[in-house]
Amino acid sequence: MTTIEPDAPVSYDVVILGSHLATGLLATVLAKQDLRVLLVGSPDDTVLPSGDSTVPYTTAVLHLLAERFDVPEIASFAHFEDLPDAVRRTSGIKKSLAFLHHTAGRRHDPAHAVQFHVPGEHSEWHLYRPVVDGYARELAVRYGASVLPERASTTEVRLAPEAAHLTFGSGQTVTARFVVDARDQESPLRAATAEGDPRPLLLRSKMMHAHLRGVRPFEECSRLADYHRATTWSRGTVHHLFDGGWIQVVDFRNHDDAASDLCSVTVGLDHDRFDDLPADPDAAFRALVAPFPSLAEQFASATAEGGWTTSPHWQRRAAVTHGPRWFAMERSACRTDEFLSRDVTMTAEMVHALGAALPRALRDEPATGVVLAEAAAFQDALIEFNDQILAAARTAAGSFALWNAYSRVWLLWQILGHLSLKRATNDALAAGTWDPVERFADGGLWFRTPDGLRQMLDWFFEVFARVRAGGLRQSEAADMIFRELRRARFVPPLYRFGDPNARYYHFTMPRRLLMVAWVMTVAPADFKRLLTKDNVTGRRDDAPSPTRGRASVDDGRAAAHDVERADGSAADAPGVTQPGRR
Repeated sequence: MTTIEPDAPVSYDVVILGSHLATGLLATVLAKQDLRVLLVGSPDDTVLPSGDSTVPYTTAVLHLLAERFDVPEIASFAHFEDLPDAVRRTSGIKKSLAFLHHTAGRRHDPAHAVQFHVPGEHSEWHLYRPVVDGYARELAVRYGASVLPERASTTEVRLAPEAAHLTFGSGQTVTARFVVDARDQESPLRAATAEGDPRPLLLRSKMMHAHLRGVRPFEECSRLADYHRATTWSRGTVHHLFDGGWIQVVDFRNHDDAASDLCSVTVGLDHDRFDDLPADPDAAFRALVAPFPSLAEQFASATAEGGWTTSPHWQRRAAVTHGPRWFAMERSACRTDEFLSRDVTMTAEMVHALGAALPRALRDEPATGVVLAEAAAFQDALIEFNDQILAAARTAAGSFALWNAYSRVWLLWQILGHLSLKRATNDALAAGTWDPVERFADGGLWFRTPDGLRQMLDWFFEVFARVRAGGLRQSEAADMIFRELRRARFVPPLYRFGDPNARYYHFTMPRRLLMVAWVMTVAPADFKRLLTKDNVTGRRDDAPSPTRGRASVDDGRAAAHDVERADGSAADAPGVTQPGRR
């Protein structure tokens, strides 16, 4: 460890403000490319709520990061059993995604449930972010990044034509060719850059978040046998839905090696609909769940460890996110609802984009403006796409019928996004170029996807816009979505996404075999390319990497899926640490 004196400035290629999952991964991939990186924590890193779970598409992005930047440890973030012991013990497993729609004054109706079972080979998980973020920081150090030994206060950032100059609370000074800001909206870099009025987001939420102790598993509050074909709720992510909001429950206690007794609980509410809740956050949460008997029972004995984090106006975005020597990403660029794992997924997507863009910009400074503008436009497109997804979810939460329809399109996008990104990654390895995974101008679908998916999503968002505007009833919108899912040729019929009664999705071997038969016979060519042997197993022994000669790190986790009907029958379907470089 080398400690620098306050009057002895040190120079870096990139200084990253904020120390959490996003910055730890970015610092790792940049240091792996031999950039001199300094990672600077902030007092807010562990205060602000962050995403708590992965979904199938997230794992595909994480595998791409591991493959492209030759950091196999990042692939461990995709699969629970591959995590270091300390991370695994404090985090939770995720065997399913459950959506339970509630009506005030009534116990939960088993007919108002949807559960997507996660195939065992995916091994998704619940992230206990205090430990996960620390591990990401350790990984960055392992690959050569420097870090300040404690969370520091960045008191000043001066942007000059030749460099950026940073001063910390200890009096230490650092110069950098580039600064990435992923702190929060209070960052001094945000204050040092002029902004106009940001464009508003569709979704406005009042957010509440806490780690709770004493949360009862929902299977103890509502008889599991009444939910035919459902599996234990607490072994997955549970989303409680009601008109105007949701409560997401992420359990860290749900496996044999668990060392935690906590659940992460995140609440997102329509601010206008719930403007009469008490000011005290614990009292507000009690008042929120009180009208729903099953929820009141689940949280009756729960207590918050460390209190609640709340914000009456959580959603925000920055009007300007880049300049000649800086880039604002993740929580500095935007904050949206944590629902449906979007925080973790967008983190991985932007680490991929910046992990490639920043070395290019530093190699060719005259081209920096163009390179950063492209990355900023991609981030903005992800924000827009995410906002559309979440705004539609808030509208869909108004009734179970509409949520039932919404969830099918969401899962279809997840499955096809996951398979398509795997296909694009394998194509890149085969061709020796990363172009297939750099179609950033295409926005939220930044790689080739089956013809029809993008058009369906655009139509889907328009349907929800009509519902919000009052031009379409919720029941009519639900019927339209199910009809479109039955009609669309690119939607595998084996999934039975167009059947409102197929509410429990089990991924079984017989269903996988039927899928193979469909692919070999009548499936569109654009879908057939997704279920080739190399894309399902993830292994190409003859494929040179665009940057190195190594086979794919994907360990053969398949991505075929299936569904069973609700009735159980088969359904189609700056002292500064200077570590040695690795």
